[in-house]
Amino acid sequence: MNQFTYLALNVVFMLIAFVTLNLFSRKSPWRTIGFTLFWMLLTTLVFDNVIIALGIVGYDETKISGLLLGLAPIEDFAYTVVSVLAVAIIWTRVTRSSK
Repeated sequence: MNQFTYLALNVVFMLIAFVTLNLFSRKSPWRTIGFTLFWMLLTTLVFDNVIIALGIVGYDETKISGLLLGLAPIEDFAYTVVSVLAVAIIWTRVTRSSK
C-alpha cells in the first residue's frame, strides 16, 4: 500500500478542488472545464514524456504507483487536474465578484 501514497494524496487534493469549485459556483462551467482539462492533460502527456525521455526528470520507482502513460506516472496528471480546477475556482469567484 505504501507505493500508492502519492496517488492517494493526489486524489485527496483533486477532491478538495472539485468540492471547492462546487461551493463557489453552483453552476460550474463543466463543459468549459472539461474542454480545458482535455487539452491540458494531452499537453501534459506529451511534454512529460519528452522531459522524462530526455532525462531531465526522473522518478523513484518505489514511490510511484507503477501506472504509466508512456513514461509518465499517472500521479503526474493530478497536478494538471488540480490546476485546471483551481483556475476555474478563481475565475468563477473573480467574475462573480465583478458583477
